[in-house]
Amino acid sequence: IKKLYLAVTTEPVPLGMHVHWMWGSLNARGQSGGTPCQFVSHTPPVSRKKAKSWIRCVLEVVKCEPIAINKEDGHTYDPGDKQHYQSTIRLVTGRKHQVRAQLASLGCPLIRDTLYEAISGMTLEDLEDEDSEERMDEALANVRVPTEPIGLQAHAILFAGVRAKARTPWWGDGKG
Repeated sequence: IKKLYLAVTTEPVPLGMHVHWMWGSLNARGQSGGTPCQFVSHTPPVSRKKAKSWIRCVLEVVKCEPIAINKEDGHTYDPGDKQHYQSTIRLVTGRKHQVRAQLASLGCPLIRDTLYEAISGMTLEDLEDEDSEERMDEALANVRVPTEPIGLQAHAILFAGVRAKARTPWWGDGKG
């Protein structure tokens, strides 16, 4: 199975493979309690024993290019004067919130993603520093479940030789 996603950010997403680690117990579908968002680690767990609690997340950014979003395209998003970037992402592993969490940790949160915008650029490694830990707590106080569509679309899937492709995303075709 191959899965492709389209993602829109206001920062360019670095091309290539991105491997991160998520805390496993927070990744189970239907899990309640704890923070609604996922922090990721950019470094692998130090031991096999600790690794059992972590889930490896891998995605590949195959393309990232500037796009124009037209405010009059039938949506309520106001692009302002910011440059926007559309990335094509190939999922190697499929985890709950994986694309959202990984892009946010790289400092490239999805547009309208109020769950991850506040923690943009933060990783679990930041917990080693007391000032950063305080910043993380403040950021977590500002996370909100989005009430409008975010800049992410499951774009295409290839399974057993059959390809299914989604329609044009809510933000348009990027040509403005």
